[in-house]
Amino acid sequence: MIRTIELTRTAPPTGALAAGSPGSTSRLVTEDLGGLNQLAAEWGNLEPFGFGPVEHFAWSRACLEQPALYGKLKIFSVWQQGHCRAIAPLAVNRARLPRLESLGVKELTEPMDLLFRDRESLGALCDALARQRLPLDLPRVPEESAVGAELRRAFRGRGYVHIAKASPYPTMRIDASWREPESHFNAGRRSDFRRAQRAAERHGAVQFEIVTPTAENLDALLAEAYQVELQSWKGRAGTALAVDQLRAPVYRQYFRMACERGILRIVLMRIDGRAVGMQLVTETNQRLWLMKIGHDEQYSKASPGTLLMLELARYAAARDIQSIEFLGSAESWTQLWSEELRQCVRIRAFPVGVTSGLAFIDDAAQSAWTSLRRKFNRANP
Repeated sequence: MIRTIELTRTAPPTGALAAGSPGSTSRLVTEDLGGLNQLAAEWGNLEPFGFGPVEHFAWSRACLEQPALYGKLKIFSVWQQGHCRAIAPLAVNRARLPRLESLGVKELTEPMDLLFRDRESLGALCDALARQRLPLDLPRVPEESAVGAELRRAFRGRGYVHIAKASPYPTMRIDASWREPESHFNAGRRSDFRRAQRAAERHGAVQFEIVTPTAENLDALLAEAYQVELQSWKGRAGTALAVDQLRAPVYRQYFRMACERGILRIVLMRIDGRAVGMQLVTETNQRLWLMKIGHDEQYSKASPGTLLMLELARYAAARDIQSIEFLGSAESWTQLWSEELRQCVRIRAFPVGVTSGLAFIDDAAQSAWTSLRRKFNRANP
């Protein structure tokens, strides 16, 4: 028999609760930064069961560097015999009709799954989410995740779960043949690569670097990467990390923690020593995750982004990486490298109650308005 203990705490269980009895399950809610930090070690033990870096402790911890990203912290966790088995990094938003949301996903847009060791642990976590009273919004969950099915089970008789398509993101499968990435393209494309290389060499000596930064050189390397991004369209749009006040604190903290763990890669293309193209990449779970990219538009004819991708693919194949994950959303430039997409879904759950009823009506009204606006725009181009 499973003994369920519903608690609200700011730290993982200790003492008799930590020891537990065989088969006992505890569901906790962590609501402050101190409690979150105490979860770090157990969270780290769960990370190999997740898919990518957005489920890591470092990402959620970094989100807390920007208070605008969340209202009240609500980290749900499931424990058995003193060990954490599942985690849902959530927060109550500051909207007129509050709801639980994945921490930072709406603002940073990256896909995020819940983190769990096995299906049983996920079920216990979803049971805990179904027992709380606020509507739940997971804006971008990988479609292959079992979270949607478990939430539907947990909310049966307790509310309603709605699952809809969300923006997918590209993935590029890697095998040994990518040690010579040019071989994957036709003669015309290979000619484009050579032309870009010659255009770069007309500016000076070309060099590519894939660096695992240390605490000593991290700041200097990030400053170079940020400066490159600032010289791209992102600088004009105000979304480059050098000027984006909303996202910059999050990414700087995340890159610092990823550096400490040895999973951050800073990829640079230099011409005569000057960085003209950059990628900020996380290497984890045998995958490379493109977190940020950019190039100096002064060197656009040299296609720094394309030449960097060739080098990254070569690096990935040499390290037996399974795939390169582009995150973000599919764009025209990503189709050169892969047309395969990882599908995502938006999961919304509404427990029975007044708050959920109002939230459901609000969501339906917004959805109807968005649909009408799209039809009007198509009819009046």
